[in-house]
Amino acid sequence: MFRLFGPKITIQRQQQLTAGGMAVLWQAEQPDGTRLIIRELKAEHRWKLHMHRKFLRGAAIRDRVSPHPGIVYSVEYGYWRCVPFEVIEFVPGVNLNMLILRKAAVVKTQLLDILRQACNALAHIHQCGYLHLDIKAENFMLNGDGDALQVKLTDFDLARPRHGGGRDSRRSGTADCMAPEQLKRGISGVEADIFGFGVLAYYLVTGRKPFAASTEAETRRQQVSDSFLAVEPIRINPELTPKLNKLIMRCLEKNPATRFPNMGYLASELERM
Repeated sequence: MFRLFGPKITIQRQQQLTAGGMAVLWQAEQPDGTRLIIRELKAEHRWKLHMHRKFLRGAAIRDRVSPHPGIVYSVEYGYWRCVPFEVIEFVPGVNLNMLILRKAAVVKTQLLDILRQACNALAHIHQCGYLHLDIKAENFMLNGDGDALQVKLTDFDLARPRHGGGRDSRRSGTADCMAPEQLKRGISGVEADIFGFGVLAYYLVTGRKPFAASTEAETRRQQVSDSFLAVEPIRINPELTPKLNKLIMRCLEKNPATRFPNMGYLASELERM
């Protein structure tokens, strides 16, 4: 099956992988054997203009922050037969959430390297003038091990320009990873990504989310309440160093002003550990 996109891409074979969120994912192969991933807007959204704009905004942001070793890079994006699409790098391996659920050894042995690479990718996105706003284990792909370990961030469907902060009345995002100011006031800035990184790091070192009650409403209450503090991860995982424990808890501060000032600063703290 041949699909001709723009000047960069001709697809010889393709196989559907999954459908979730906004997109259907296909694994594709070019005539020279190069493997890629095609993301297409799901059929249920194809007559919704705002979903077209959202999908293509994310694809354009991925393209603008590519290439970077910590980001699943963009090859091409646009329309194919009136359907928004993007063609992106194929990353062999699995997402970080699957590894955490499997209690894979790499999560423990390469802990700091995973966190450093994830943080560096986010710092790069911020330096380019954008926010990711969907930082979760499912959106990080891992490939290799040891010195060859690669951690790559994907899914830019919620990404948007920084503009020095702003409001998003839709409060879009993965609920249990969102910062209090997003949930309460629809405000998203660099601080929200730092909070999301804290949730990711907490989950990585404990296997649990910092805010996870028996109901969604109670989980939200925990996230937005200034009086509710997550259990320190070192109490769940005694092997954690006090320095990393402190770093994670600072990322999870309810007041955005008391978190780390930026991802670059956070990356430098991780490098010193």
